[in-house]
Amino acid sequence: MNITIDNLSKVYKQGVQALKNINLNIESGMFGLLGPNGAGKTTLIRIMVTMLKPSGGKVKFDDLDVIKDRAAIRKMLGYLPQQFSMFSKLKTSEFLDYSARLAGLKNSRERNKAVDEMLETVGLFEARDRQANKLSGGMKRRLGIAQALIGNPKVLIIDEPTIGLDPEERLRFRNILSEMSRKEIIIILSTHIVGDISSSCTSMAMLNKGEVAYNGSPEWLIDQARGHVWLIEAHDDELEHIKEKYPVISTIPAKNGWEVQVVSDSMNGYKSRPIEPNLEHAYVYFLEYNLGQSWNEDID
Repeated sequence: MNITIDNLSKVYKQGVQALKNINLNIESGMFGLLGPNGAGKTTLIRIMVTMLKPSGGKVKFDDLDVIKDRAAIRKMLGYLPQQFSMFSKLKTSEFLDYSARLAGLKNSRERNKAVDEMLETVGLFEARDRQANKLSGGMKRRLGIAQALIGNPKVLIIDEPTIGLDPEERLRFRNILSEMSRKEIIIILSTHIVGDISSSCTSMAMLNKGEVAYNGSPEWLIDQARGHVWLIEAHDDELEHIKEKYPVISTIPAKNGWEVQVVSDSMNGYKSRPIEPNLEHAYVYFLEYNLGQSWNEDID
C-alpha cells in the first residue's frame, strides 16, 4: 500500500487557504503528521478519508483516487476523528458490532468473536454491556480506537490519537499501534503532541500554515537540534527573564531554584550545559529557528 499526495490544496469558501501544494509519499508503517493547532492537519486528514473535496491536486491510495474511488477507499480505511461520537442508545458491544457490520464482517459468529477480542484488546470487555454514551472520556476514546481497528483496515488514520487518555491508556494505545504496525498497513497519526509519535513513527511530516515544513525521519530532525538544547540552573529571580528570552521546554524545581530546558543557538549569562535533544526539543527548535514560528503561539 502506498499513498501519494500530489500538489494538494484546499481553499474554503471564505477564501482561507488551509492547504498549499502539499506533496507527500506515505508507505507501509507508522507515519506521524505533526504541527501546531491550525496548521492544516485535520483538513488534510478529512480529504484523505474522503469527507472533504480538495480545491486542487490529487490523493491516491495505490491506483485509487479519493474523488473517483471513494467507496473502494472507504472499505480499506479505519478512521478515528478528533471529535468521536456514538449512538446514545447502544451498549458498548452493540456499537462495536454495528461498526463491524459497516466494516464488512457479515458472518455473525466471526463478528461476535472479533468484537469480543477487540473489546479485550482496548480494555473495555468488562464494560461491554454498559451504555456507550455513559463511558468515561478515556473509555469513549478507546471505543473509538476499537471501531477504527475492527475491520482490519489497510490504512488506519487517527486524528489527535491520545486526546482524553490518561498515561496508562496512552501506553496501552501505543502498544496496540506497535502490534498493528507489524502488519503491512499504513498508520497515520495526526497530532500536535510530539510524544504521540516520538516513540513509534519511523517517518513524519510537519505542517505549518498549510504547507509541508518538513518531511523525513524524526532522527534527522533531532540531529539538527543537537548542540542547541540547554539545561539552565536558574534562581527564582532569573526564571521570568529566561522565559522572555528563550523558548522554554520545561521547568523543574531544583534544590537551589529551577532546572530549565530551553532551545537556543547560543547560551550566555546563565549557568548552563548542553543536553541531548529529543523530538520535542527538535520540534520546538525547528519552529522557532527555521520557520520563525513561536511554538506556543495560538494560530487557530
